[in-house]
Amino acid sequence: MWLAFAHPMPSTTADTIALEAASLARDSDPAAADKLIALAGGEREALEAARDQVAAHLHAQVDDWEATATLTLLNRALSLLPRSDPLDWRERWSRHRKP
Repeated sequence: MWLAFAHPMPSTTADTIALEAASLARDSDPAAADKLIALAGGEREALEAARDQVAAHLHAQVDDWEATATLTLLNRALSLLPRSDPLDWRERWSRHRKP
């Protein structure tokens, strides 16, 4: 089980989100991604931290199907959140555009 994975600097928020994602992945709840977004307070960084934890474990334990389902759910939740790229040309252009 991937929850026994020890990481060097535990993050309570990431741990909590990862545990909840594992629970929701087992239940096959259709609103699971929305529940994870609510748990993370709509913060993309918190979901990414949880995803990174699960992905790191899955990299070492490739046959962990529960972790695979958890990672899939976390990725689904992340796909629902807007993404801002500060290096995107449209954002740079709008900030440095002359009036």
